[in-house]
Amino acid sequence: MSRAPLLVTLLLALLALLLGPGQAQAKIYFRSSSTGQTGSGATSATANMPAGTVAGDVMIATLDSEGTAAPTVPTGWSSTGLFAGVSFVGYSGVYFKVATASEPSSYSWGLGTSRKAIVRIVSYVGVSGTPIETSATNGAASGTSASTTTITTTAANSMVVLAASADASASFTITTPAATTNRAATATSGTGTVVGGQTADFVQAAAGATGTKTFTLSASAPWGTIATALKPGTGALAFSTSPKTPTLSTVALNGTAQTTNATMNNFGVDDTTGSGAGWNVTVAGDTSAGKSPVFKRYCPNATCGSDTGPGYIAGGATLPAGSLKLNSTGATWTTNGGSGTTPAFQCAAGCQVDAGSATKIVSAAAAGGLGPWSTSGFGATSLALSTPTTTLILAQAGEIYHVDLVWTLNSGP
Repeated sequence: MSRAPLLVTLLLALLALLLGPGQAQAKIYFRSSSTGQTGSGATSATANMPAGTVAGDVMIATLDSEGTAAPTVPTGWSSTGLFAGVSFVGYSGVYFKVATASEPSSYSWGLGTSRKAIVRIVSYVGVSGTPIETSATNGAASGTSASTTTITTTAANSMVVLAASADASASFTITTPAATTNRAATATSGTGTVVGGQTADFVQAAAGATGTKTFTLSASAPWGTIATALKPGTGALAFSTSPKTPTLSTVALNGTAQTTNATMNNFGVDDTTGSGAGWNVTVAGDTSAGKSPVFKRYCPNATCGSDTGPGYIAGGATLPAGSLKLNSTGATWTTNGGSGTTPAFQCAAGCQVDAGSATKIVSAAAAGGLGPWSTSGFGATSLALSTPTTTLILAQAGEIYHVDLVWTLNSGP
């Protein structure tokens, strides 16, 4: 019996994207948050980049510290149009950054001398590239009611981000204002006085005054608040993380039908159109020129014996269409700031991936899957490649079986 290795490579060839309606309906959604604190004191305050943040997201950071010296701000962060200065807490500042495709894992504010400080970073999707509409501060030397100054938004569906902080002699709690959502909270953990803060938000449906919002402190202390309005972008339906199938392992042909398994990579979808039209994800083999919708003999190098590449071998052997199946059993969709009905996988019984016609992998119903959603929980057998007894040995050294896949994000369920 002849035996030869069969290396199967999967290539993500194309991402197709349909955009949703424009700015009149566009909305901003919270993605995630992170916090940091200095304990009994340190010369810098650090917080991680919020999980899942992608290029184009807008991060809002709030720093509160004892002492009045201005901190050294991390590269790329700006306080333009925002408050950064002495407050009743000590020094408070709000900073923003539009995320790029290459961000560090964390950001540090230099404090100069060792002092107590806290940092909270919240990340949003669907914000304009010029994000800040307006910002205002308020504060008092003592009290248990920390109110914000009313601000006036200039666009429908603005996201209003509220930050409150206090410096107390012992640990305390902060309760967020009514009709807002708590997004991040932290406090120093060391001995002595405690610097604590909380960030909340709400959507202002129509342009206009927000009115005052009041945080409640469990103990009387010097406090400060900052209210900031973020302007929506144009709205879009897009992959935040593109679907990408992994390279499968080598298969040794032994004259029997075999199944090779792999774990599907996680992916995410952002719907900031505000249309509520729903969406779906499909996958199909690429039938365009120079591509192959099924696994086909392929030379990935300039030469493979007597064959040349990179490219498919004319008349080369193929595997049957539908040899690769995706099974979504155990996988789930989750969100931090999105809304609507949870998107639903369609592949509990296994969906064919490598075929000339599109297969629907997931569907978000009308008014479902709004904002940022992402997958998790794909199992070790979520991808299964069947190699039949008729699979041919590759004729030249270095050749593989290869397929081109098109993952498409479409409007509508």
